[in-house]
Amino acid sequence: MSAIPINFIIYKNTDFKVSINIRNSDNTFLDLTHYTVEAKMARNFTTTSKINLNPQKIDPIAGLIQLSLQDTSTSLITGTDNLKLGRYVYDVVLMDSSSLKEKVITGIIDVQPSVT
Repeated sequence: MSAIPINFIIYKNTDFKVSINIRNSDNTFLDLTHYTVEAKMARNFTTTSKINLNPQKIDPIAGLIQLSLQDTSTSLITGTDNLKLGRYVYDVVLMDSSSLKEKVITGIIDVQPSVT
């Protein structure tokens, strides 16, 4: 399976949540029951500073995951309030029970200002 490109906009100082169904190459839902999901964003692919997109399996059998960031930072979570404006890259990686990793989604996240 090759990584599918999906781009997003995050507005600074707002909550960000997006749900995504991951599918097999034959367009059926990928059963995520035995997978671990990782999702991170960064200013570029070579930086060591990465932001966790807090992936959660919402409906593993239907391949449904959710990525999210809170509007404010906590000691454990980077919030949108701490993001610098501009473009970021991100990807979603699945790891199976044998520790084999596969990038399934990749794309650009554009962080934009918010008036309110």
